[in-house]
Amino acid sequence: MEKQKYILNNTYGINGIEKISLKEVMKIFSVPEEIEIKLSDDKIVISLDLVYKGLKIYYSLYFFVENLKKPENQSLTFCMEKLYLNNWESIKVGDEIKTVLPKIRKYLKRNNKNIKFEYEEDRFFGEYLFDDGNIHIFFEKFGNKKVMDDIMISLPYEDILPENKEILVEISKIMEIKTKIDELFWDE
Repeated sequence: MEKQKYILNNTYGINGIEKISLKEVMKIFSVPEEIEIKLSDDKIVISLDLVYKGLKIYYSLYFFVENLKKPENQSLTFCMEKLYLNNWESIKVGDEIKTVLPKIRKYLKRNNKNIKFEYEEDRFFGEYLFDDGNIHIFFEKFGNKKVMDDIMISLPYEDILPENKEILVEISKIMEIKTKIDELFWDE
């Protein structure tokens, strides 16, 4: 089987996925090798981690604090080892930050996006946030050398509105899982 190529969209997301949809994820990437389901102690967040070769997808469904059965919003983040910025140019874990940053800026300019970024570092690690936090580059420091050790691409979070029937239908199975976990551990 040919290794999947992960390509950054011109808008948000990768490989044509621009909106939060687990159906779309399954259609494009198929069944994951591994699935991890987590429910936060406060029962406000249920998370699904989907693991593929060279890619992890983190999906979270958030519930209202005052009504733990009513979904409030959802988020989706892709974490990969190698990301194509177009058909020929890529960045990958292990690249030096000094070669990664110009490529990211070039991608942002080409797609008429803001090239401003947030930056944070300590003695050993650091991170860059581009495109309002939708492109997240992590690095590790080895002396004066900064090496990329993670790439995360996030879709903007989506509110769960009653009129958006399509999203409600899609998340209904996840809500069933949460209810079963609640019943098993917390409800009487």
